[in-house]
Amino acid sequence: MSSRQKKIKREKQQEHKAPKEKPLRPAGKAPEAMVTSRHGTGVVTRTGKGFSMGELAGAGLSSGLASAWGVRLDPRRRSMIDTNVASLKSWGAHPSPARKAESRAKKAEEEIEKVGKEVEKEAVRVEKKAEKVEGEIKKEAAKAKEAVRRKAKKKAES
Repeated sequence: MSSRQKKIKREKQQEHKAPKEKPLRPAGKAPEAMVTSRHGTGVVTRTGKGFSMGELAGAGLSSGLASAWGVRLDPRRRSMIDTNVASLKSWGAHPSPARKAESRAKKAEEEIEKVGKEVEKEAVRVEKKAEKVEGEIKKEAAKAKEAVRRKAKKKAES
């Protein structure tokens, strides 16, 4: 096994051992939960203390990730309001500039890897061709040497 193959194998093993990265926080301020309450004969919509667990689940967020991102939670709330779920989904859909840069960097790394593989294939092809040409040159040199030897032998006999 060549040193290059060993290096590639080592890198693949390290990739499997690497811990998974947490998703980056979306850009902008975290949304606020809206709740409805009854006052007298009317219904009032106001900002709540936080999102319910059902709303987080509906948006596809875990409570740990949401709190890490600065989303306020209200564990006492049981209601699930569609507008709150929609606001969490739309906020989470906007990647931060760091995530965009990370995505571009990943694409660039993939492209570099792809080009590297093509270069390796081309290098192998060129090496094979060089070996073939080198063999042909050696044959031609041997033929020329033999021709010179024959001429020298004829001259010596004459």
